[in-house]
Amino acid sequence: MIIYRKAFREEFQEVKDLWNVVFNEEPAFLEKFFSTRFDPNHIFAAEDEGKIVSALHPLPASYTKEGVTKPCSFIVGAATLESHRNRGIMGKLLELVRISYPHPITLFPAVRSYYENHGYFTASTVRAYTIPSSLASDARQEGFACSDLNRIYTNATYHCGSLDRDQLAWEFLTDGYETIATKDGYAFILDGKAVEAFALTEEAARLLLGILARRGITTICVLSGSPFEAFLKDGSSIPMGMAADRALEGVYIAEQY
Repeated sequence: MIIYRKAFREEFQEVKDLWNVVFNEEPAFLEKFFSTRFDPNHIFAAEDEGKIVSALHPLPASYTKEGVTKPCSFIVGAATLESHRNRGIMGKLLELVRISYPHPITLFPAVRSYYENHGYFTASTVRAYTIPSSLASDARQEGFACSDLNRIYTNATYHCGSLDRDQLAWEFLTDGYETIATKDGYAFILDGKAVEAFALTEEAARLLLGILARRGITTICVLSGSPFEAFLKDGSSIPMGMAADRALEGVYIAEQY
């Protein structure tokens, strides 16, 4: 019989091993996540014959829209052993999370259709554009601190809202992505694409696009109506994070830890 419950502190290694078996995680990331984010009060697990076979981590989080901050939970690490998949176990854990918190639940999906079947909807989208090589320039990137990135991020998403990022969340992101920054803009680069980019002015957008084009980055993902769109044409919609509460509709939600 499957038992659904919160994790126990002494199950640290078992939960960590489950994550690693399912995701084949980079050792540095795995160690950092479990040394900083592990909290059994916010880990829901399924136990079968004394062994954890499935778990997820609804991290305590918040989102801010037009200066108002509200609590939410952000699910990461939803993992089930291969031997126990397709038995409805993860679906029951997701439902347990939803009834356990009075605030909205959100996540960035690996398989979007799966979460749609469990009551989640796509909260927001970005626009993906091809960066014309003609925009290449000799603009120079600048050094940055996480506080600089957070200032740009929070101001660029002021009206639509966004999931808040603490110092640790920014460290995870800058560890995982190459970061290119200008005075009032930045971009995260992965596999030749700017998968997240924000700018506060058209000048910052122009400078950043100049650097990206010079580097051979061909695609950039930006919010609709952002300053980048003064220089780009014919974008396509890309779905972002998902939520189980309409309060998060339109709020920018990207993958983070």
